[in-house]
Amino acid sequence: MHEMRKMSRGILIAGVFAAGFMGVAAQNAAAQEPAAEPGSSPAAVPAAIPGGNDASKALAEGKRTKLSEVLITQPSGKSSAVTSAESLPPDAKKPKSVIMLADASPAPAPSAGTPEPSPTPAGTPAPIPEPAPQAATAAPQAPAAPAAPPPVDLDTPFAFADFTWMLSNPRNHDEVLDGKYFSGEFRVDTNYIYDYNHPIDHTLTETTEGERTGEFIIQALGVGGDFHAGNMQGRILTQFGAVSTAVPRNDASYSQGQWQLNDAYRYLTEMYAGYHINYKHGLNLQVGDFLSFIGLFSYYSFDNWTYQPSYVSSNTPWFFTGMRAQFFPTNKLKIEPWLINGWQTYAKPNGREGVGGQILWRPTGNLDFVWNTYTLGRDVIGNPKRSRYHADWSQEWKFYENPNKLMHRMGMTITEDFGCESGGGVVCKGGNAQTPAQNFLGIMAYQRMWFHNDLFAFSYGGGVVNNPGRYLVLLPPINGASATTGTPYFSENPGDKFKAYDFQVSFDYMPSQWVTWKAEFTQRGATVPIFTGPGGITPQVTPGLYVNTGDPTQVIPGFTPDMRKQERRWIFSLMVKL
Repeated sequence: MHEMRKMSRGILIAGVFAAGFMGVAAQNAAAQEPAAEPGSSPAAVPAAIPGGNDASKALAEGKRTKLSEVLITQPSGKSSAVTSAESLPPDAKKPKSVIMLADASPAPAPSAGTPEPSPTPAGTPAPIPEPAPQAATAAPQAPAAPAAPPPVDLDTPFAFADFTWMLSNPRNHDEVLDGKYFSGEFRVDTNYIYDYNHPIDHTLTETTEGERTGEFIIQALGVGGDFHAGNMQGRILTQFGAVSTAVPRNDASYSQGQWQLNDAYRYLTEMYAGYHINYKHGLNLQVGDFLSFIGLFSYYSFDNWTYQPSYVSSNTPWFFTGMRAQFFPTNKLKIEPWLINGWQTYAKPNGREGVGGQILWRPTGNLDFVWNTYTLGRDVIGNPKRSRYHADWSQEWKFYENPNKLMHRMGMTITEDFGCESGGGVVCKGGNAQTPAQNFLGIMAYQRMWFHNDLFAFSYGGGVVNNPGRYLVLLPPINGASATTGTPYFSENPGDKFKAYDFQVSFDYMPSQWVTWKAEFTQRGATVPIFTGPGGITPQVTPGLYVNTGDPTQVIPGFTPDMRKQERRWIFSLMVKL
């Protein structure tokens, strides 16, 4: 009799645990079973298991399921396990499954005077006693309603939509280094350039987005970020790498006077202080060195659709030094006037500052319009009467988006530039042999397609320019020449002709929002030789040794730089931005 009682108790415990794991599958199966035979005890059917259907079904079909994938609610209400994330997509929220287990404690011994049950005849299955009534348990929790999307920010400028699709905007959605008083930033840009001209001195010309060929290059390394406390603003970002040499050499203003500002500033790309005023949607007053918006492309290659910008961007300013006011009358409009030292200058080349500004309007999340202007600056060293004027207009349009498609987004941009110089021996248009016209006209256009949830992207585009007088052409660094020294091997005199074209085809692999692997083909051509040929642009001192020799303003006896009208090259780049 005692053994029979132990057997019944064991069968009860096993049945309760099995019922708990079977869940809804057991309940559904019970509904399909024929009626029980007379004299047999009905099987205990567990209560429905909210959220546990998948686990119960897997068990009913003989599948192995981890206990960690089921949330067991204890009487205290605390969870002893969480849903395993291994069976969920990375971006899915983890559902909570609840199973109410019956009390599995041993049955109480019979009290004195209670007749013991009669032995069961051999061959007859022992009836399973029904479990003792369980104390009332908490009702199963109803599944939580899905969280409502956060409200759209209609106060912060341009926060009403996602603009990470745009050319010149970083595509990061998260700020991993954001803090209460400081938001950090870290950037690395590396490249390897294969040039079909194979210059012997590994030197590229007419670009600031790649200085050497056939070598692994650290193009730029930036560390810094934004300070913000109360109404105070401040930003600093370093500029290490090849750009710290390539960009300052195109500014001749530092040679005016003393203290060599090209050396003082070359390792910092942004450095300014500011003050925020809570008026309308914001008013910022900032003084220092900040990035230029002329030419659409960002100074930072991570933010751009292609690695090599067209001439309209590559040959226009990357930075300004001065002061600006950023006024946001609405959350879709910015008006930003500038008072600056000059056209991409650290110092003031002559006696008058440049005046300019930007109007930026984003009426919807799919459109962006920008108008940049620069006027009155006297930027030619040694010619204090020549003034420069320039207009730069850009339009960006995201014209297709369907997240359910493999190719799920498409966008395009167009940029138009026109400008001129006047006074000091030149005129904006017309002109003659004595007073030639000196102006700039350029256009560029790009299109981009995104694939597989932003894992891949394909971009292509290019542009053309016409710049008589060559005042915006980047001087080739022949024998170490710079904008300050000039070179006898490439003139930039009033009336000198220059026309050029370029195009790029670029493929991006973006395994995360912080990393871009890029492979790009670019071809550029000009009406005059300006690109480095196989012989290079550096004098050969001894066989196999090419170094700068003597004064870059003088002709080197026996040396002729090898310049070509066309270049074709592949660019392979790894870029990181945090």
